[in-house]
Amino acid sequence: MSLSQAPARCLGQRRLSSVRRAPKALRARPALVTRRGDRTHDLTTPRAAVEISVAYAVAQQDLFFAATVAGECLYQQSNLPSDFKGRPEFPKIVLPCALLVGSFVAIQTDNSVLSPGGLVLGCAASILSGKMFLERFDAIKDDGMDWPGPRIFPGTGILFSLFVFLANAEALPRIFDGR
Repeated sequence: MSLSQAPARCLGQRRLSSVRRAPKALRARPALVTRRGDRTHDLTTPRAAVEISVAYAVAQQDLFFAATVAGECLYQQSNLPSDFKGRPEFPKIVLPCALLVGSFVAIQTDNSVLSPGGLVLGCAASILSGKMFLERFDAIKDDGMDWPGPRIFPGTGILFSLFVFLANAEALPRIFDGR
């Protein structure tokens, strides 16, 4: 009997359906780690290619950033005139969004090759989206009277791109160091 079910059993209730277990990553082929058990023999246990909590956090950030880029483009398409300089266009955001979704899928495989590749793909996609936001930011002329003005969306997009890049880049050493 687990500790989380002990109070329910004391009260005569059946298993708690609200008790959640930690999610497990999908594993193509687990890596093996050898640990010293006692001095007579070694223990070999499977290990994920990426720590599960790190993988989920970075993959979710990539997916939500792709949704944010697409949502911001849709919002700006409906609010800005078609001849406005710096207006986002769907053909320009398709590649960064597709790369971010691909990064999400690759990280979720928890494969020793695909997961680091997904993080590198996420870095590349965030750089590409940051470049797109920077081009839009530069194309919009600031008149000084309109605050925060239309530059706020691409400016925020540049910051989000940086945050996603850092999340992907900071997860890479955890893979290669085994932490």
